[in-house]
Amino acid sequence: MIDKPWVQRARADAIQAWSDALGDSTACALAKSGRSYPSAKFHEGRVAALGEVLRGMPDGATQTWIAAAVAEVRGAWRLRRQPGADPEGEWASYRAGGLEALRELDDTGPSGE
Repeated sequence: MIDKPWVQRARADAIQAWSDALGDSTACALAKSGRSYPSAKFHEGRVAALGEVLRGMPDGATQTWIAAAVAEVRGAWRLRRQPGADPEGEWASYRAGGLEALRELDDTGPSGE
């Protein structure tokens, strides 16, 4: 069953994966260097999407509340586009990471237990 602590742990795992992908650098340093790190952007997207689900989630949120929040965030992420971004580049990795994190919530929820 998914609850707030579960989503918080999933986000903490995504943060760790993002940190591991960055290695000894920071996201800002990579952006300034012009180097591409799609794997780091994927994990950053996971962190962002899970953070959006957590935003406003009350302690003791019901499965119905969580499912509605996930559906709302997923809808926004599906429509989200970055003007001028390379559709196969880092923006695509970021968006894919967010959508994957939301899919994991669906897969682990009541129907995927």
